[in-house]
Amino acid sequence: MTSLPTIRRFSIGLIALVLMSSACSDDAGETSTTLTTTSSTSTSAPTETTTTTVPDETTTTATETTTTAAVTTTTVAATTTTTVEESTLELSDEGVQAGATWVPFGTIDEEAITAVAAVLGSPTNDSGWVDSFSVYGTCPWPVVRGVHWDAYVMLFTQADTDFWTGGVPHFFGWYYTDVVPAIATTEGLVIGDTLATVEALYGGPKLDINEDLFDPSGGVWLYDMVGFTGLWGFADGQNPDSVISSINGGQGCGE
Repeated sequence: MTSLPTIRRFSIGLIALVLMSSACSDDAGETSTTLTTTSSTSTSAPTETTTTTVPDETTTTATETTTTAAVTTTTVAATTTTTVEESTLELSDEGVQAGATWVPFGTIDEEAITAVAAVLGSPTNDSGWVDSFSVYGTCPWPVVRGVHWDAYVMLFTQADTDFWTGGVPHFFGWYYTDVVPAIATTEGLVIGDTLATVEALYGGPKLDINEDLFDPSGGVWLYDMVGFTGLWGFADGQNPDSVISSINGGQGCGE
């Protein structure tokens, strides 16, 4: 704030001093005194006013805006998917599971071979159509075909079977007698397991363990056999610790 200048007041007094004039009159001896008074005049100087305009002080308040982003949490339920590995072959008393393809007994021969070859690769041997009385035993008449993947063999016939009528070449049985290729049944049974394992996996009223008719010291196990159709194999004895040497399925060929 600017201070206003001081207002000066001043008075000029002109005082005329009239000194007494003494006129001495020799004749009368009289003294006459005259007083002249000059009135004092006071002059007031104009007031000087200085106005300073101070700009209004503007205060700007920034408005702080807070934006809260909504957070969305999505919980995805875990999904468990069971997929048959493409590299596996599983054996059962009703056919084989070739990777993701189910091949039941009764499947046309070329379709069955293609499905298994997709898992095990090209066959190591194909007998073609041969006489039903052959290295495979006494099979349904008149012809049989054996397609091999080392120790795993698929059998095909054109005869009447439990699975199809005569004249149509179809899958009717399989046998497996060694550990190459490395395959197992749908329950996990493999060559080299014991009869105790067979009992654990397939035990119940559908399982029988008997003496081998052609070798009394050996044993044979049979599961869900109806006639000559089911799941069966041989072992080196009939005790729980006896080791199985083969696994067969479907409709077998006689000796």
